[in-house]
Amino acid sequence: MSRIIRRTFKHEILNSVLSETRPALLYHYTDQNGLLGIIKNREIWATHHQCLNDTQEFLHAKDLIRGEIDNRCKTANSDNLSLLQTMRSALDGPGNEEVNLYIASFSEEGDSLPQWRAYGGAAGFALGFSMTRLILPEEFTLARCIYEPEEQHEIAAAIVSEVEHMVEQPPYIGPHNANNNAKFTAWAILLLTLHQFALIFKHEKFQEEREWRIFSRVLMDIAPAFPIEEPGSRLDFRSGKSMLVPYRKVALKDDNGNIPLHEVVVGPNPNKEQSRRSVQSLLNNQKGLKTVKARNSDIPYRNW
Repeated sequence: MSRIIRRTFKHEILNSVLSETRPALLYHYTDQNGLLGIIKNREIWATHHQCLNDTQEFLHAKDLIRGEIDNRCKTANSDNLSLLQTMRSALDGPGNEEVNLYIASFSEEGDSLPQWRAYGGAAGFALGFSMTRLILPEEFTLARCIYEPEEQHEIAAAIVSEVEHMVEQPPYIGPHNANNNAKFTAWAILLLTLHQFALIFKHEKFQEEREWRIFSRVLMDIAPAFPIEEPGSRLDFRSGKSMLVPYRKVALKDDNGNIPLHEVVVGPNPNKEQSRRSVQSLLNNQKGLKTVKARNSDIPYRNW
């Protein structure tokens, strides 16, 4: 079965990051196969976080939390120091092997040269979705990626403070086994909270991507070999360059069950007008998409 882990945070900055007002439009860059799959099946594939192209993303978040803990250790009293050291030890291992997070990426930019270079090739597309209409499955949320170092450090500090606050609350404190309970809580809550925010921390050099991510809550796949009938919970696999890539299907629909597609931008292409027409024909032949328009990219980029 699958278990969804979620909670509300005491520190408002953590809640606000996960509930920020969505832009009116966000774009998902993909190739021909992705375009056909998304439009025909009215869904997007959220990839397992350990299979992302940039394997350093999670390590970056761990470094931020580790730095915040180390700074607090310098001035902590003996009781707090013990808890901080327990939290620090939770970051010593890989830290991302025992949980499962699934991610799909979008951009505020609908005609971005870096995105065409990364995802488009000679036949790329940017699918623009109306985010005010999109209703995500309960297991998933949408959040803006954080690039500014100052904002990242502020969130990292709030995460550590959140863990300290949780440890101070019953039933984690008490006259008998308070120390063991507190240490276990500090270790577990830090990892859980870290995983909820780690994958929206990105290096400031990528800021021009203006990325938002649909990502799952921390999903513990206790027995993935057994059929899972909960919507959005079934685990699927696709072939990757060197391994099988786990993913989950995320329905793209509004209140009426329609896909909230606003437009399709056809990337730089050697057959510019023909490609636009073929995409428009695809849209015209799909229920509820006849009013959606395809347009060509304005960027004079050539990759063929």
